[in-house]
Amino acid sequence: MKKSMAVLAGMFLVLAVSSGAFAAKGLFTGADIENGSLTGADIKQGSLGTALFSSSAKHSLRGVTGSAGPRGAVGLAGSSGGGANGINGTDGVRGSNGLAGTNGLAGSKGVDGATGSPGATGSPGSTGSPGSPGSPGSPGTPGTPGTPGSTGSTGTPGTPGTPGSAGTNGTNGTNGTVTPLWATAPSTPFPAVGTGSPPTTVIYLDVPAGNYVVLAKTQLTQSGAGDSIHCNLKAGAATVDQIDMKTLPALAGVPVSLQAVVTTVTSSTRLSVECAVTTATGSADYSSLIAIPTS
Repeated sequence: MKKSMAVLAGMFLVLAVSSGAFAAKGLFTGADIENGSLTGADIKQGSLGTALFSSSAKHSLRGVTGSAGPRGAVGLAGSSGGGANGINGTDGVRGSNGLAGTNGLAGSKGVDGATGSPGATGSPGSTGSPGSPGSPGSPGTPGTPGTPGSTGSTGTPGTPGTPGSAGTNGTNGTNGTVTPLWATAPSTPFPAVGTGSPPTTVIYLDVPAGNYVVLAKTQLTQSGAGDSIHCNLKAGAATVDQIDMKTLPALAGVPVSLQAVVTTVTSSTRLSVECAVTTATGSADYSSLIAIPTS
């Protein structure tokens, strides 16, 4: 490598003398150097200036700055020489500047250190003991009852519904059987009322509560011609029908009929016919009493 550098120096000198002419093949470039032929040993120490390196290369090559050394002592002033000035020599021809060397290859990045293994997880702490239950709170005081709200206004009446269609008439029921109540009596004599005797009951019939059509008939005979006979149809103590008559001639038989609709029977009641002769005596024959219930 030292020989190569000497050859290069000689070539640079020839180029400088010949005013930069290069007769063989032109300028010398990095392509004229075989890869790997130049090493650090072929380069003179201190011969490469910092201008030949990039900023990143300069930064990577910069070492740690050392501490400043002590200041040296001031040297003694030299004495002036007594010799005569020599004849100035003629200026030599200045050589041309050498070509800048190519930048060195950047060093490869160092291998990253291995990642340390994660530390072991600590064991969980033990569960604390449960706290004791708190005492129940005392019941709160009941709140004051609220004031009753005012009565709401009456709502608007709803629209009347449409009348439903008339239902069909039901089937007429069968006629019920009417069972009349009746009684008959034999010949019954009665004295004259003038002798102080009360009217004589000719016939009677006891009926339960209800409404009735009452029919009564008898045949009266008296001993005095033209004497008056009075008969009453009664429901309890109330007279519901009556008749007055005279018999002509004496001892003639006269038919008598009485009838009424009784609607005031609220309990068991006696229906009866009572007759009396004003002066002479008489009798009632062929008597009957019929009560037909209506409800």
